[in-house]
Amino acid sequence: MAESDNNDPMTETMVAAVKETLRHGDSEDGDQQPEITLDSRLDMDLGLDSLSRAELLVNAERRFGVQLPEELLSEADTPRDILDAVARQRGEQPTSDRDRGSSEGLEDTEADRERFEVPDFETLQEALQWHNREHPGRTYLHWVKSYDEIRPLTYGDLHKGALRVANGLFQHDLQQRDTVALMLPTGHDYFYGFFGALYGNAIPVPMYPPMRMSQLEEHLRRQASILNNARAKVMITVPEVCRLSSLIKGLVPGLEHVVTPDELWAKPMDRPVSGPETDDIAFLQYTSGSTGTPKGVELRHANLFANMGAGNEVLKVDQDDVFVSWLPLYHDMGLIGTCLSSLWYGLHLVIMSPLLFLTKPRYWLWAIHQFGGTLSPSPNFGYELCLNRLEDEDLEGLDLSSWRVAFNGAEAVSPDTVERFTGRFESLGFRPEAMAPVYGLAENCVALTLPEEPRKPVIDTIDRDRFQEQGEARPVDADQSGALRMVSCGKPIPHHRIRIVDERGEELPERQEGSLQFTGPSATRGYHRSPEKTEELFDGEWLNTGDRGYIADGELYLSGRNKDLIVRGGRNIYPGEIEETVGALDQIRSGCVAAFAAGMGEREGEKLVVVAETRETDETVHDRLKQEIARITRDSLGIDVDEVVIAKPHTVPKTSSGKLRRNDCRLRYERGELERKEVPVWRQLARLARSSWPQQIRRMGVQAGRWLYAGWAWTALGLVSLPVVVLVNLLPRLSWRWQLCHGGARLLGLLTGTGLHIEGQQRLRELPESCVIVANHSSYTDALVMTALMPVPVHFVAKAELNRFAVLRRFLRLMGVHTIDRSSEQSSVRGSRKVAEQARGQRLVYFAEGSFDAAPGLRPFHMGAFMTAALLDEPVIPVAIIGSREKMPADRWNPRPGPIEVIVGEAIDPEGDDWSSATRLRDTTRRRLLDMTGEPDRLR
Repeated sequence: MAESDNNDPMTETMVAAVKETLRHGDSEDGDQQPEITLDSRLDMDLGLDSLSRAELLVNAERRFGVQLPEELLSEADTPRDILDAVARQRGEQPTSDRDRGSSEGLEDTEADRERFEVPDFETLQEALQWHNREHPGRTYLHWVKSYDEIRPLTYGDLHKGALRVANGLFQHDLQQRDTVALMLPTGHDYFYGFFGALYGNAIPVPMYPPMRMSQLEEHLRRQASILNNARAKVMITVPEVCRLSSLIKGLVPGLEHVVTPDELWAKPMDRPVSGPETDDIAFLQYTSGSTGTPKGVELRHANLFANMGAGNEVLKVDQDDVFVSWLPLYHDMGLIGTCLSSLWYGLHLVIMSPLLFLTKPRYWLWAIHQFGGTLSPSPNFGYELCLNRLEDEDLEGLDLSSWRVAFNGAEAVSPDTVERFTGRFESLGFRPEAMAPVYGLAENCVALTLPEEPRKPVIDTIDRDRFQEQGEARPVDADQSGALRMVSCGKPIPHHRIRIVDERGEELPERQEGSLQFTGPSATRGYHRSPEKTEELFDGEWLNTGDRGYIADGELYLSGRNKDLIVRGGRNIYPGEIEETVGALDQIRSGCVAAFAAGMGEREGEKLVVVAETRETDETVHDRLKQEIARITRDSLGIDVDEVVIAKPHTVPKTSSGKLRRNDCRLRYERGELERKEVPVWRQLARLARSSWPQQIRRMGVQAGRWLYAGWAWTALGLVSLPVVVLVNLLPRLSWRWQLCHGGARLLGLLTGTGLHIEGQQRLRELPESCVIVANHSSYTDALVMTALMPVPVHFVAKAELNRFAVLRRFLRLMGVHTIDRSSEQSSVRGSRKVAEQARGQRLVYFAEGSFDAAPGLRPFHMGAFMTAALLDEPVIPVAIIGSREKMPADRWNPRPGPIEVIVGEAIDPEGDDWSSATRLRDTTRRRLLDMTGEPDRLR
């Protein structure tokens, strides 16, 4: 191995850190290590995956006495990048105490948290609104970025931020029930985006951001399939992804906007858009895709609350509990199991990014220590990472006695990991009964089985041969050689049921292995826009999980996935057991082994293949590893492997949550593409551009068409309005002036291709000589629509601010427009009385909302129109305008093609001339317009 040519002490220290990382868990023979320079690529040249890169950052921190940002895990491509980050930190005092896990700076600002009773919510947005009303200053979560930077987020701040994002989404053409993709890392912006979409009555779609540029093309293509299935119209993401927006839009035809949270940060709406009910879709949770293409699980608000409520019946959480989580927010356990359940119950939530955990796993345990964490989840590998990565000095002074439930789920639970973690951390206050192996899946929101009460994990020891050959889980002595150990995942949560069935769908007795099915109020109704997959999911009232296992004493024991099961000579072989056994070998990368059946072998059944990653490059070592893998699987498991493939790092494909994609691995093996050549980023981008250019050209054509239409619309407005304004100033009669404007508005609609469809035209012909016409208001085009609509002269009632413009003031006066000061309810009422005195015998037109914004829904009504109608004893004619918001949205000056529909309602007569009569008239008119427009009520 060649040393770096640079003898600078910092360079030598950096190279030594790389050497230490390469030696850890691999060959002790340094001659087998690759050549190391400051410009060696961490992926291609050194073979470092995410966990190894995290270890390198830890080694560098300890050697240089600095604390490096977790962003380096994904941003650093070479040792030089890490060394540059060290140099930027050299001006700070080394913090060795922090490296030992010092908790300085982790302070809970809510030591005395008031208790409250949480009502029964029907939607997630209702839950946040309630917390905002009751205790806006209460902290919902603490975001741990580092020991020096911990950012709180109150319910009030989250509510206000969500209203800002919701308004920003509407300014980017969001329609109700559109889908909004969230490709954001852990942080406040994620929560603003998620609840902003909900506040806009849209459907959030959590997605994971790219981890490494070396896998950019595969990542974007995989995410494009999700975006296309979800039909996402807007994607909120980081600036780095926004720079690739043209490529992404080329892959996703329906995606209109790719924006950052800052670009959505608009003036807050007054209140969320109402409309969603408990049975509406809350968000789409896409599966990890470990056995195929990710599927969008439709989760309704009712499903979520049923799952959280059932889980609480077992866990008995209260507001003294503190949830600590590093899990990604695009994962069901991270989002639903921690964040949303904390919101519902009003728990204190502490979050950190997965990158921070991978680089510094001590942060997780020290956050539990400092904040008094009582609930905290992790997949099995997270507990393994703490066992393998943390030294005793990292744990000095650590107290885990507050931790009452340590959820272990989302992947296979290893009995060895459970025992070793409990054994090591018991002296630091961790109670064995806190370890809780669980089982859940996105199709049931998250949780399906939990231990019924605190206890030590239950491990079932069964006869291996009987289980593999006959599917019977017959108990044997724990010390019996070759026995198979299975971990209990508990019993079904209340109001839910599970069962085990055979290939014919018939239920099997206890201790007989088969396919796992479930049913209950948390269960999804299906996959989004995938009727075939939905049909496969259901077996009558039962849902297929795709997992295998058995039930003993009412408790669930999992054995693997149906699609991964390998049948050899009448025996069931489970890839997970092979992978765990092979991954424990020296020089084999743990968690980077895949076992699968491919094609037809020379013996019975299919060919059994094991792919194992290693950093070793010597062919002699590869041959020895192949022999050792064949020997250990035969001796320990009684399984003969047909072929062993020793591969370089990053060969075995994985999902975003770290699960093996065995089927993809099999397909690559069969196509001879297992070890793919590393492709430069520029070439990946070029291939993406080449495949997306037809769609980009079509999109450019559509955009050009829109701008041409907008230009023509404004030109047509100028051509029509100029002679109209001139002639209005010359014509002596109001009726003539009105007919001129009416005809001009009709001509403008004709020139711009705006079809005006009118329902209730007969009511227009029979308009009383004296009445009050009330219309909804959502666009600047509404005045033109009403002018084109009315065949007889009417008098608009407008806000007094329009009189500030001299030319407009004269035009309004000539057209008989009345102006009212609406700065307060009192001035509006006084103005209405003045109008009532002047306008008897006139047809008055009011836009009762007074103003508009980009959000859908009827805003609060001003009282002027209804007070005038009550004082004059004149009927109110409700008029619904539909389509004008789409024609020209608020804050946008580019009109779009499309028709406008108008519905003229039946007259509503006042019941008196006092304030209460006017109020009843307003409420009746509002209900009519809500029904006629189909708009949500923004008073709710």
